[in-house]
Amino acid sequence: MGIYTEHWNKYKRNSVRGVVYLLLLVAAGLPFTALVALGVEKLIGSYPFYLHICSLLLWLIAFTALAVRYSRVVCPRCDTTYSRGRWLCNCPKCGLRMLQDET
Repeated sequence: MGIYTEHWNKYKRNSVRGVVYLLLLVAAGLPFTALVALGVEKLIGSYPFYLHICSLLLWLIAFTALAVRYSRVVCPRCDTTYSRGRWLCNCPKCGLRMLQDET
């Protein structure tokens, strides 16, 4: 067991949790915006275009906020916070690779 094993295991659990939250937001949030718009249409008699667009924008903001939140990585060696990406797998400050256990 390496020096940073516990930290990276916690990071993996949080990362999986973030993916599950994002999938739930897609699976439940998008249909919810449509159902709200349809419900309001039944009440007022015309399609609430602006309400639907506003609810979709709120959904997009929530999706983006969750995606950014769960893409952050805290380096266990130097406590630098950075966002992981396709090309970023090392800590930009100390060079520790993501999920590396020992120095």
